[in-house]
Amino acid sequence: MSRIYDTVVIGGGIIAAAAGQHLAAAGYRTLLVERDDYGAGTSSRTSRLQHCGLGYLSAASGSIAAFLLHPRRAIECFSLMHRAMRGRAEFVRLAPERVKPVTFIVPLTPENAIPRWKARLAFRLMAASDGGEVPLDLRILSAAEARAHPALQGMAGIEHIRGAMSFTEYQYHWPERIVVDTVMKARAIGMEALNHTAVTGLAREGDLWRVTLAMAEGTRHVLARAVVNCAGVWVDEITALAGAPHIRKNTGEKGTNIVLRLPESLRGAGFETVTAAGAPFYLIPWGELHYVGPWDCVSDGRPEGFRAAEAEISAILDQLGRLFPGFGRTREDVLYAWAGVRPRSLAGDGRSAAPAVREHDLTSEGLPNVFAFTGGLLMTHRDAGRRLTRAVARRLAPSGPRRPLDAPVPASADMDHVTEASVAHAILNEQAQTLSDILRRRLSVGWEPDLGRRHAETVAGLAAPLLGWTPEETAAQVAAFIDETATAFNLRTAGPR
Repeated sequence: MSRIYDTVVIGGGIIAAAAGQHLAAAGYRTLLVERDDYGAGTSSRTSRLQHCGLGYLSAASGSIAAFLLHPRRAIECFSLMHRAMRGRAEFVRLAPERVKPVTFIVPLTPENAIPRWKARLAFRLMAASDGGEVPLDLRILSAAEARAHPALQGMAGIEHIRGAMSFTEYQYHWPERIVVDTVMKARAIGMEALNHTAVTGLAREGDLWRVTLAMAEGTRHVLARAVVNCAGVWVDEITALAGAPHIRKNTGEKGTNIVLRLPESLRGAGFETVTAAGAPFYLIPWGELHYVGPWDCVSDGRPEGFRAAEAEISAILDQLGRLFPGFGRTREDVLYAWAGVRPRSLAGDGRSAAPAVREHDLTSEGLPNVFAFTGGLLMTHRDAGRRLTRAVARRLAPSGPRRPLDAPVPASADMDHVTEASVAHAILNEQAQTLSDILRRRLSVGWEPDLGRRHAETVAGLAAPLLGWTPEETAAQVAAFIDETATAFNLRTAGPR
């Protein structure tokens, strides 16, 4: 007999993890299923910044004419800024070990210079959104101070600069780990979770949904009172499984970044500006390195959307050369690159992206008790979990009692180093099944400059007896990890650099 759940959450990124955690805490018997591994998709390809929301506020505070022409868009941008600041304060307070402050500098050129009063007003609005819990540390530099700032040395047109803004952003040290942490917290309060499990069917059976799962050991069916679709860029594919291919809520936007070593004067400093086309462009510190980008284009959830194309790498290098012509960085200086497809809410025209984060109750569209989420952001994931839980609660009551949202989980081993204990914890306590699961998302060594390749054989040897790998399977896991790393991060060779 198929087991009955209150909710089945589809997806394993940060929005699905947050939804599962909040639903379980509200008393819903919840199952989360992910076809790959937790945090393996878009959540691992973000900008890794807990943005303060300045970009949203800039988009919302254009001319009066622009506001009158598009008031709903402006209001949505203000709402996104408000949520970004609240999410920033909440996460920095609850998980300080997962973020670190980074000082960013924004040069005020003749094209983007704004009056000091307007800059101060913008930051006051942002600070008011979170009650001033986490300081923004705004500092407005004069033209002379900006020209002398170490992070702006070598910048094109620095002699014409009108000043600069300096403020604090927070960087996720390790977004994949945040997803795993959230899933484990949810499991600690009763949520069941299955990774490497694909949803292959959704069908109505009386008042329930029959969910077909493809697992390594075969096919399994479960029943659910409600389905919560948090599949990110693939959200419409899941809706189509339920027999509603005409319902489209999502579009994709590909973002590409490159990683390289910049001059010592920029070590640890962030730089933010906009391209000639008005798109944001960052130089973000990443240990002793920087990642630079993004370069955006429309995309979907196909595998190539998660790979940096050479044309995109060239475009980023060209933009970097325009900003800092003296750096002289070329393709040979790029250590690696990554790309990801961000899920975006579909605009009213049915084609373009809307600046919106939305939960959708699809009951009125012919899918009773099916909910979807679009435009999800790592930096506001807890807000997404709350909103989805409220949406479900409007349709059905939980079958169990409430539980603490952030219940303590068993102490983990030192997940920043490869040890017998850390590998065992990843497998036995955190459901890691592949070498990539362990190195990239349970242990932080997968984000060392060589992307974990030097640890592959050691970790495989420690994992083999726990996962029952034969010597041949162990060697295959190592080869697969090296190949995946080379492909996913656009490495020119598969060997360590």
